[in-house]
Amino acid sequence: MTRVRPSRGRRLVDVIECDPGADVLVVTNMWPDQDRPVYGIFVKRQVDSLRQRGIRCDVVYIRGYVSAIAYLAAAVRFLVATAAWRGRYRLVHVHAGEAALATRFFLGPPMLASYCGDDILGNPGVDGRITCTSALRAAVIRRHASLFRATVTKSLEMHERLPARARRKNAVLPNGVDESKFFPHDRAAARRSLGWGPTEQVVLFAATKPNIPRKRLWLAEAACRAASEEIGAVRLHITGQTPPDQMPVLLSAADCLLHTSSLEGSPNVIKEALMCNLPVIATPSGDIPELLDGVVPSYLCPPDADQLGDALSRLFHKPQRSNGRERMHMALSASEAASRMLRIYADASDHVKEAGEQPLDFLSSL
Repeated sequence: MTRVRPSRGRRLVDVIECDPGADVLVVTNMWPDQDRPVYGIFVKRQVDSLRQRGIRCDVVYIRGYVSAIAYLAAAVRFLVATAAWRGRYRLVHVHAGEAALATRFFLGPPMLASYCGDDILGNPGVDGRITCTSALRAAVIRRHASLFRATVTKSLEMHERLPARARRKNAVLPNGVDESKFFPHDRAAARRSLGWGPTEQVVLFAATKPNIPRKRLWLAEAACRAASEEIGAVRLHITGQTPPDQMPVLLSAADCLLHTSSLEGSPNVIKEALMCNLPVIATPSGDIPELLDGVVPSYLCPPDADQLGDALSRLFHKPQRSNGRERMHMALSASEAASRMLRIYADASDHVKEAGEQPLDFLSSL
């Protein structure tokens, strides 16, 4: 049985969930807690979905957001723990490139690394260009990916940026969405619960960190101003820390999602909006063009305020919900994503057997 350990403040490296029978060690630098309820929620949801399939996990949280020293502390801790933990885990699954660098100091079990977006692609600055610091970081992480037994990227764009050796061992697997939690709510009821007027024109802008340069909040604001000149007042509702259980209500209440990011892997909020049949207007990045293919109404626009504003105007002239859930249901479901991840785990098991190491026989009964 998994035991959730109580919060011990801003400890840099922490075993936050412990299962005495764990076969898999999950290491991540993103995980929701009381102070940051949506930070890394997609990692937790993936772990939860795998547990529902019988995978037993311990979770180590590297709080890199507190200090970069956390990664050095994690590397030391993993190196020291190698002898004590040898034979305990059959597989280590690490999330995010920086955490992957530190976790390689844990010697022994086969390792799978999942990358999230800017760890592979770099992070743009205010001018839209990838900063020198993040470009160097991403280059190191991409080269380092070749050392893992297997890797996972969220999009084909990320896959193609990996070295050839790493691409041969990489799978493209976006995060799934729990269709039992993200579904269309009654719009009128959702608006009443939020205190929104029934005829108010509301555009949703959702990002964990809405003010970082790559999210281009300024562009979303300019697009709404342009649309307002054509169709009257348009309100941009900005959210960054909405509790996870309230997000489906917000997506059901809004008239559309406006997504203006310049760099993404596979943005969860786009998929969540589609599951709630919320129309999406977005600039192309990551796998957004593939996600919006065949979704009506939806608009894929260049990063131009006037063109985005025109798309908003067209949407409000003929308001309707989208067919997003119908189009993307199977491809985006958390259960399907969990099934694909289990196949990746099983493939890692085959590699272990070929190398003459202990097989991951806990997968054979799943």
